[in-house]
Amino acid sequence: MVGAGLAGVHLARSLPPALREAGETLVVDRSETYAFAPLIHEVAAGRLHPDSVTLPVRPALRGRCGFLRAEVKSVDLSGSSLLTSEGEISYEYLVLAPGSEAVPPPEHLSPHFLPFHTLRDALRLRSALAAAWREALREPAPQAPAVAVVGGGTTGVELAAEFAALSAYLRRRSGRRARPGLRVVLFEATGRLMGWLDPYFHEVALEELGRLGVEVRLRSPVEGASGEGVLAGGKWFSARVRVWAAGVRAARLVRGLPVRHGDGGRAEVGPHLTLPAHPNVYVLGDSALREGPGAGPLPPTGSAAVQQGPYAARDVGRRLRGARRPPFRFVDRGYAVSLGPESAVANPFGRRMRGTPAQALYRSVLLYYLRGRRQRLLAASDWAMERVGRLGFA
Repeated sequence: MVGAGLAGVHLARSLPPALREAGETLVVDRSETYAFAPLIHEVAAGRLHPDSVTLPVRPALRGRCGFLRAEVKSVDLSGSSLLTSEGEISYEYLVLAPGSEAVPPPEHLSPHFLPFHTLRDALRLRSALAAAWREALREPAPQAPAVAVVGGGTTGVELAAEFAALSAYLRRRSGRRARPGLRVVLFEATGRLMGWLDPYFHEVALEELGRLGVEVRLRSPVEGASGEGVLAGGKWFSARVRVWAAGVRAARLVRGLPVRHGDGGRAEVGPHLTLPAHPNVYVLGDSALREGPGAGPLPPTGSAAVQQGPYAARDVGRRLRGARRPPFRFVDRGYAVSLGPESAVANPFGRRMRGTPAQALYRSVLLYYLRGRRQRLLAASDWAMERVGRLGFA
């Protein structure tokens, strides 16, 4: 198995007894820790410590399989082997769950934007925000440092809401003289936020972001940028911090496979989440493209990954026993999107929620999937202390 993220860890925990024996299952990942991606936007805003969202891989596997720290350079599908930084590895069954990577800005815009997808990106962004705030405080007539967020998907919306909440915190803590906080502008090329979700999410997000003071610019594709700002929708916006959060694509390892690919380089898989021409190779998580129940391709979200991992583990077990193999069926349990520390929007099992109850649901679900007891305690402690201070912001 390549990748120890959400899909990989949930697969390892669901392995049938025959695959837990020594030498039967090996997990390969280039890191001994993985970051819980759904919460890294809160690290960027100083609400969560990076340790609270970083989990060690080996304990998460619960001793059910071996682990090799190595980088997979290529896959030989015809020869059933992997070429890694530690040598060649043969396999009988292969599970590819390497996750995704951020879609980069166009080449002429790339030098002027901070990417946002990994924990390292979140820490770089936090440092840039803190530096912009300190610089604004040194000015004779302080002005609000502007933050431009490009991309109106769930990541962009959550970032914009977090930055607006951070702005309110900084204004409260700025001392005797009134400070202007942060000016947050969110740019979306289409006419709708989070277009792959129910329109209810767009409507609530627009209302909540407006209440937080975020300027939402719809139908505003980015046409240019510099170290001073962004040109979008024919208008120039000054911005000291510029963040690119305009989608994800499949990991390079999967994009390079000689198979059929869909949008974002995701590998097309069949009803058992395997490659049609290579039925012993599974592709899971953000790098897999599979049709959902009457809703088109499944989005690259954690909700799909945590269901695909256990399914793949059970399916391999069925194949070893010669048992009947039902196809993978995705259960749409709904989605939740954070809109700052005190609000969210959600549709659990089709029921619409917003505000504080939705935020409570959002945190409960993420704490459940965070898994590690230590990380759950740390995250809950960080949330309890968020009114006292923000990490990285004096």
